[in-house]
Amino acid sequence: MKEEEIIYTDGHGVKITSDKFYADKDEYNLDGITKIDLQRIPASNAPGIILFILGFLSIVAGSLDIFADIRYSTEEAVYVMNLNMVAIGLGVALIIGGIIWMIAAKDKYAVEIRTAEGEKQPIVSRSREYAALIVTSLKKAYFRYVKDYDYGRRRKDRVVVS
Repeated sequence: MKEEEIIYTDGHGVKITSDKFYADKDEYNLDGITKIDLQRIPASNAPGIILFILGFLSIVAGSLDIFADIRYSTEEAVYVMNLNMVAIGLGVALIIGGIIWMIAAKDKYAVEIRTAEGEKQPIVSRSREYAALIVTSLKKAYFRYVKDYDYGRRRKDRVVVS
């Protein structure tokens, strides 16, 4: 049995050898991979937008005096709570929360490969550097060990303008 040269490993289930790419429990032959790419997966802004819209609707409802005042009577005093002001305050808090959510949402990065089975994303990470390191190592192993690659080949459809 041939011993595989390890090109990259992170010690947590990702390993690239001279013949195979291991991602968690999946195993891919390097000669079966036809495309290797780094894919950006944009973060979802939907929760932030929903919070923003709910906050805006709460401010509008409070501004239109839709809610009645609530009165609590005790022996010492009468407490009056203006629910319209509470709705406006809640609306401002929801808008601020929505804005913070949209700013803090981070993109994810995936190692995308194409095999005979189709395109797959075996590794998805919030760290661009980690995913890029895996893509670089995978391309290095692919171009170094896959037999049919022609290093002397030049693309004729590429135009260089300087």
